[in-house]
Amino acid sequence: MAYNRGDDLKKQINKFSRILIWAKVLKFVLFFYAFVSFLFWFLNCFALDWLYMFNWLFILPYKFVSTFYKPAGLSADFSLAIIGTISLCTGLLCEFFSGNLYQKISNLQEELEKYLEQKKNAKPKRARPIPMGGAYVRENNMHDSSYFDENAVLIFIIHPHIHKMKNESSVSELTFQEVEDWRQRVNKMILDNIKSSLPQQKGYYRKNLFFVYKNFNYVDDFICYIRPTINSIISEFKQYDIDVQFNYVMSTAPLLSAVEKELDIMDTILSLNFMNIFILTERFKNVYERKAAQKYTMKLKGEYNLSKNLSISNVQPLFIFQEISNQGAVK
Repeated sequence: MAYNRGDDLKKQINKFSRILIWAKVLKFVLFFYAFVSFLFWFLNCFALDWLYMFNWLFILPYKFVSTFYKPAGLSADFSLAIIGTISLCTGLLCEFFSGNLYQKISNLQEELEKYLEQKKNAKPKRARPIPMGGAYVRENNMHDSSYFDENAVLIFIIHPHIHKMKNESSVSELTFQEVEDWRQRVNKMILDNIKSSLPQQKGYYRKNLFFVYKNFNYVDDFICYIRPTINSIISEFKQYDIDVQFNYVMSTAPLLSAVEKELDIMDTILSLNFMNIFILTERFKNVYERKAAQKYTMKLKGEYNLSKNLSISNVQPLFIFQEISNQGAVK
């Protein structure tokens, strides 16, 4: 049987995913056990009789701790504190291990997506039955419009920032609840205006509104929908002395099943707070450049670390749209 890189990557992802689940469960159990241990150690200071009902929870840990710690007396027994400390430290190790394992899975998924995309886009040369001087014409389709990945989906995520406009009549800040109320009104207006574009998926990812379109070629039409919507919201809310600014990101995924993983990266990009400008991922740029007709060019915004784990680096380039006509940034 021929070696299949895709199947091998899927097996590795499944294996590491199962390990990650157990690591997260173990981490939760250890943190909870550490909390219980410290709690009972504190309550034990009050010599409560009912605590002895729970001795069975600590029998094995007590035996382990007793191998290297002998309390001088009941009033100075730190066994439970030691058990709690060991559980807490082990839980932190599990958390560190889980973070590295999650990054490993993400890298494997990224590699699998690239493999599948390359496999789909690979168009081998083939002979066409058109004789020319006794020979057949050999055609290369790699640069035809069919080379564009029609399975690629368009993903857009947006986050509104709500503030009270500073003026002479009002200098007070909005409360947290007021900000949430205004944000809901903004999101409802976006949903109402975009629903006619018939997104394949829509909803909230970590409180940020997102849209998914099955056909990536819809990108230029989508921008024509979303730009006036955003501008009208900014203008309309000014009459209520509310300043609304947006940061939003566009990306793509090779399949609908890969959208959630891409949204996780896009959510991190939102935290960089690039206001009122289309921020594009490298994956988006690569797919957009294969479109048969392109309305915009793309310019490098910079390279940024998109890892949520401070101990792991995930530096990726980000881009912005520019109008082909005047080379101005698209807002």
